[in-house]
Amino acid sequence: MTRLNQFMADCMSVGALRGFKHFSMHIRSREEVILRVFRDASTEADSDEIPICSSTIYDSISRVHASDETKQMISNARGRMAKPFDTSNKSLEADEHGINFLVAGYQRYRCPYVWLRSHHQQLVEVEDGQELDSNAPVVLNTINCWRYFDIRPWDVIVEIICYALDPWPENPFSIDYAYFDKITIEERVVATGAMLEFLRRAYLRHYFCSEVLLEDIKRLQHQHFYCLNALREYQQSAVFRETNNA
Repeated sequence: MTRLNQFMADCMSVGALRGFKHFSMHIRSREEVILRVFRDASTEADSDEIPICSSTIYDSISRVHASDETKQMISNARGRMAKPFDTSNKSLEADEHGINFLVAGYQRYRCPYVWLRSHHQQLVEVEDGQELDSNAPVVLNTINCWRYFDIRPWDVIVEIICYALDPWPENPFSIDYAYFDKITIEERVVATGAMLEFLRRAYLRHYFCSEVLLEDIKRLQHQHFYCLNALREYQQSAVFRETNNA
């Protein structure tokens, strides 16, 4: 039970991340998360966005003494909030852009299981004379080995993505860098930091994509510290302005 609780806690952590090219995770309840594998990595269906109010960092950017490069980067990153993803079974079944899986850690089973929630006809093989059972869990090696090995959610994610997509992506954890350009610089510092911690954990599992994954880590790390320095420069210039005005 301790391992199952930790497994679901890790699932919740991944469910709070955004910016993957091939998948997204959405928290449905304490025991359930939805893993949505994008059928086409170039068109993520979570495109409906709701503008959010700009903070004072944008309203006052033209009056501070930050560098022109910092001003441009901060003013371009005006926040937009993604429309919440509908995790109801009816919506998942009708999803044309993503292949949806339910990853659940029900206490009564004492083991995580995965169910397919869309595209059964394309992914489930049925022998002649048998009916399709949409309620049967997906047979995964990681789940079968969960009781005997230290299986983490990112292990299951890799197998699910390779199960759903043909051909397999070179790196299941590829980053959608365009996502980070759409969010505010404050959010970007936090989001890239959280993503780097996840990628570090995935890299230490030594998947087939480790070398490519390391390149993403280096690139995202550079972006994280670049944004951090830009935000610090802005804050210092704001303090400088307030001191002069005083």
